[in-house]
Amino acid sequence: MGDIDVSEPIEVKCEIIEISDEDDPPQKKKRKRTVQKKPQACPTCGKVFLTGYELRKHNRTHTGERPYMCSLCGKTYTQPGHLSIHALSHTGVKNFNCTECGAAFYRKADLDRHEKIHTGVKPYQCEICAKSFTQKNNMLMHYKTHVGDKPHECVVCGKRFITKSKLTLHSRKHDKDKKRKNDYL
Repeated sequence: MGDIDVSEPIEVKCEIIEISDEDDPPQKKKRKRTVQKKPQACPTCGKVFLTGYELRKHNRTHTGERPYMCSLCGKTYTQPGHLSIHALSHTGVKNFNCTECGAAFYRKADLDRHEKIHTGVKPYQCEICAKSFTQKNNMLMHYKTHVGDKPHECVVCGKRFITKSKLTLHSRKHDKDKKRKNDYL
């Protein structure tokens, strides 16, 4: 089962708030319980997780389930943390700024990833052509150009694309053609 250490228990901290009819403010009590780690394998891909929660969260990558929705714009997410990060985009406040070029970000992780552009460090390399990238995701997208993995298909013309965003960009062409056609009618 890989490098997973099951001998070390996970400590779960819970906060209990007692509610009463009295005028005194509620008292908070902290309770700890120990949960033994039980590695669980994903039935779809075999990847192993230490907790059932992590496995359920991972399973959404296979099912496409996105149960967390932004009440302002309707965007959906697989994890509540991703929704929280997205919510920052509605405030317009970007607290993390690049000292090199001034680019601003909602999350420090995004700033850290961006700053690699300025260092010239490209730790991710394509195993087919040896082209290097600052970000793993960019290398994976590039790799798909070699292997022909194009899972996103246009419903209008059948053309296939590596990413959903490239399909969306392409679909706008059909929208413009349709609008142009309607303008002549």
